[in-house]
Order: sequence, then C-alpha cells, then structure tokens
Amino acid sequence: MKYRADIDGLRCLAVVPVLFFHAGVGAFSGGYVGVDVFFVISGYLITGIIQSDLERERFSVLDFYDRRIRRIMPALIAVLLFTLAAGMILFLPQHLEALGRAAVATVMFCSNILFYTQAGYFSEPAETMPLLHTWSLAVEEQFYIFFPILLWLVHRYRPKAVFWVLAPIALASFALSAWGAVHKPAFTFFLSPTRVWELFAGAMLALGAVPAVRGRVAREVLAAAGVALIGWAVFSFSPKTAFPGANALFPVLGAALLLHVAPGTVAGRLLSTRPLVFVGLISYSLYLWHWPIIVFTQYYLMTKLAGWTAAAVIAASFAVATLSWRYIERPFRRRGVWPRSRVYAAAGSAMAVFVAAGVATAASNGLPQRFPPEVLRLASKQFLYSPRRDDCHSQEGHAISPDRSCVLGAAVPPAYAVWGDSYAVEIAYALGEMAGKNHASVAELSYSACPPALDFALPDRPGCRRWNSAVLKYLKGRDSPHTVVLAIGFARYHYADWPKLSAGLSTTTARLATLGKRVVLIYPVPEPRVEVPTVLALSAIRGLNLSAYGTRYADYLRNNARYIALLDKLPAALRAYPARAFCDHRMCRIYAQGDALYFDDDHPSISGARRIVSQLRPLFAAESGGSGASLKQASSR
Repeated sequence: MKYRADIDGLRCLAVVPVLFFHAGVGAFSGGYVGVDVFFVISGYLITGIIQSDLERERFSVLDFYDRRIRRIMPALIAVLLFTLAAGMILFLPQHLEALGRAAVATVMFCSNILFYTQAGYFSEPAETMPLLHTWSLAVEEQFYIFFPILLWLVHRYRPKAVFWVLAPIALASFALSAWGAVHKPAFTFFLSPTRVWELFAGAMLALGAVPAVRGRVAREVLAAAGVALIGWAVFSFSPKTAFPGANALFPVLGAALLLHVAPGTVAGRLLSTRPLVFVGLISYSLYLWHWPIIVFTQYYLMTKLAGWTAAAVIAASFAVATLSWRYIERPFRRRGVWPRSRVYAAAGSAMAVFVAAGVATAASNGLPQRFPPEVLRLASKQFLYSPRRDDCHSQEGHAISPDRSCVLGAAVPPAYAVWGDSYAVEIAYALGEMAGKNHASVAELSYSACPPALDFALPDRPGCRRWNSAVLKYLKGRDSPHTVVLAIGFARYHYADWPKLSAGLSTTTARLATLGKRVVLIYPVPEPRVEVPTVLALSAIRGLNLSAYGTRYADYLRNNARYIALLDKLPAALRAYPARAFCDHRMCRIYAQGDALYFDDDHPSISGARRIVSQLRPLFAAESGGSGASLKQASSR
C-alpha cells in the first residue's frame, strides 16, 4: 500500500490519549478509546496488504506471519525482559506470581483471556499488572489467526461476495458488544468476539466496501467530523462509561472517516505534520513501554501519578519509546539482515524462554523467600476477608436465594440479617462472630455492587432489582430476622443516579419499618484509595511507620457529605459510624494494632469490620432485656 503520513498522525491521536489517560491526566478521561482507533487502523492496513497480495497472487501465510513477527515481537520481547527483571526486584510475591502467569499468556497472545478470567473483587488492581495492556495485542493476533485464511478462501471461491461474508460477522460482533457492555462488561471489554467489528470497520474500507467521497467540501466536513468524534470520546467518556458497545461507535467511526477521506483535507494535512507523524512512528513502542513504566513508578512510590511525577513518566515513556523504535523495531524489519527462517527460529526460541521463565516464576509462588515473614504477613490477603465470601456472596448471574442464604453464628434461626453489597460480607461475618457469643445468628444477604435500595440497579447489575425484591419478600414472610443491618459501599456509587439511589434507600427503610423490622444503618466507610496490603508490606520493607498511613478526615467528610446527610434523615434503631472506628479528628488510618483495616483499596478487612461492628453491641444488650432507650443512646452522635 502507498504510504500515508496522515495514518501515522492518526496513530498519534490513538496513542497519546491512552498514555495521558493512564498517567492520570484528568482531561483525558476517555483516553482508553485510543485502543479502538488502533483496531480500526490495524484492520485497514493489514487487510489492504493481504488484499493486494491476493490480487497479485503472491499471498503467503508464512510471509504474512513473517511480517507480523517482525512488527510485533522485537519490542515485545524487550518489554517482557524489562518487566520480569523489574518485577523480580520490586514486586511482592503475589504480584510477581501474577506477572509470571501474565508473561506466559502475553507471549502466547492470550493475555486478554487471562485478564478476563481474573476480573472481579479478588483480582489485583490494574496498578500491579504491568502487562495488562497487552490484552489488545492478544485481540489483534487472535483476529489475524483466522482472518487471512478467511480472506483467502473468499478471494478464491467467492471474490465478489466479500462484503456479504464480512458484514454479517461484523454486525453480529457489534450486537454482542452492545449487549455485553451492559450485561457482561468484562467479557465485552477483553475478548475478541466483541471487538472483531472494530477491526472489520477498517477492513471493509480497505476492501472498497464504502464508496469514495469525491466532493471537496464533503471530504472536509467528514474529516473534521472524524476528528470531532474521536475527541468527543476522549474528553467526555470516563471509566464509568459503558464500553465498548454502542459508545465505541464514536472512536471507531471517527477513525474510519479519517482513513477514508483525510488525504487532501485540512485534517489530513494536520495529521501529516512531522511531530504527529513521528509520534505515530513510535506509537507501538510507546504503547508497549508506557504502562510498565507507569506501573513500576506507582508501585515504588506507593501512590498514583500526579503533577511532576506524571509529567516525568510521560517524558520517560516518549524517550524510551524513541530508543525502542530506533534500535529495536527498525533493525529487525530489514529482511536482508534477518531472513524469514531466522525470524521464525528467533521468535520460537524467545517464546519458549518466556514461557519457561513465566511458569517458573508462577510455580515458585513469586519467590517469597526474598522477604521477611512480617512483610509476607502484611502482603497476604488470605486472612483479611471473610472465609465465607465465596459461598455466601451473590454475584451478577450467580445469585443465592435469600431463603438459602448463609447463616453465621450459633446454630439457631437468624434473629439478625445484614443486607447490602460487597461491603456487607465482612460486616456480616464480624456480626456473626458477635452473635455466636450471644447464642444468636446472622443471615448474610449480600449481592455484588447492589445496594439495598429498592427499584435501583447499576447498568451492569440488572439482576439487582430482582435480588432486592426477593430479599424483601424473604423478610416479609417471617418474624425473624427481626433486625436488619443495611451495609453499603457508597464509594461504588459516586457516579450512579443519586436521586434513584437515595429514593430507593428511603423506600427500603420505610418498607422494613412497615414490616416491623428494626433497622440498623452502617455509615460510609473511609476510602484509603490505595491497595492497603501492598502499601503496608512495601512500607515494612523500607522500615516506615505503618500507623502513619491514612487519608484526611476532612476529605472523608467532604466526599461522603450527601450520603451522611441521607442516612441522618432515615429512621433507624441503631447507627454505626466507621469513621469512629478508623479516624480521629485529623486522619483515617489503614492500619492499627498490627492489622490491616482493609483487604484492598476500599473494602474493610475482618479486623476493620470487627471495629465497626463493635458499635452494635447494644443490639444484643437489648435482646437480653435492655431497653429501646439504650439503643437510641448508643446510636447518637
């Protein structure tokens, strides 16, 4: 294909938003859509090359993969070497073990499948996964396993039917993506079936399925619209936007328009300017290198990038990418220096080495012998969350019927219930411990990302409404449990429909009162916004004071003002204030008396939950003969 400088400029529009988004530059809240722009470009260029070879009857699968290996593998091998070496030095055992598995999946081009299977509450945060971004390479390479063969078959047997073969596949992929963005977001984000349509968008252009636009004014308008569509997605989307799905049409259509009409337009000339073209040339290396640099920097600093640290990481990413492009990418593309046989041999050997290294790293459990026992204890989550979490906590698509819910505590019918989202799990466990000592028990009624708010549900939790209705029916049908504790991770709902959420909580408490249930409210839990076990373990390695870590109490009050105001208005027999357990007038701590108070970046650990639940002792005093007045007094501020 004839070289087009504007396509390298378009690569710049794809990679810079991704880099700035990952570096925490707030204006680029939807910068992740740059990956979708890359998919369209890739589909366009690769299809154009294959189609050209087919028309000249010189297409070879071996030659195709020779080009792919030269393009993909050299820089990827360098990044893998750096990542494993840096992980060996910096990472705690659980993160190094996960890195070993990711290295194997990356070199086998199936890391998207690995990261999909790890999605959930117990997955490590993205900031500890330096190969997380390789999911997009896996999607592309999986696509290029079958697509050249499909194109060859169509060209040979039905050359005029290429549109009618590809279009239904693209439409089916888009429909699956639109459905999955709401119902199966992790599946839709990571896996190939919901991304194929984006690559096909570029492929259809390369195959001439879209008529050429001849009018100058029309080309100018469409090219400007392409830039606007990508810009709209980059600057208006956020991590909370349902994606890819229908929202991916913005960057995909924008990229397709620019590929189709940009040459000769104002937008095309801007994209062809030397600075943008240069960034486009280094875009593959920049994409590969920037995320490991960000991860290891944040890991070492134990905080997210901001200000000068973000600027330094962005500058370092450009510098390393430039060197990688100049001294790693370009030399290996010269066929005279590296004939095809050597390319295949080198790629196969490198893959075997990294598979062996990754397996050894994972099998060694992340080489825990590198650290003293206290560091390993602080880093471990095993004893920080409820041991009943797996069998008692409902997930979307895997709900436990309320009348079969877990009963914690003594072997008696539950007098108490804890109703809530994932924050309710450890609260229920800790309350069950207390109930057991008082010859009582607790029913755990928890559902992931589903607050006990009637007629409310997040878009990715359509089963939440049915679950809450089932819980209310369960409580309505019996005298016991007579006390219902409502536990909510308010941080999860910062971007939710607040009027519906607040109305739903009000409705829930009113219905419980009508049923004669005693209501207990758990106020918002302070948000540490750091992976607590990791920060504590790394601090212990450096000999730092663990009790000095925390967040400002003033920030807690400001961030949770509307939730606190709502709970203050709701009727309740007793109220528990996590801030009393975690905070003083200045700071909310993440560590106390040798224990982590959280098992991740926001969920209370069992130790933290016990501190919160200690405020509910008056419930059992009232049960054994105490008065309602004592409950009122206990719940006062």
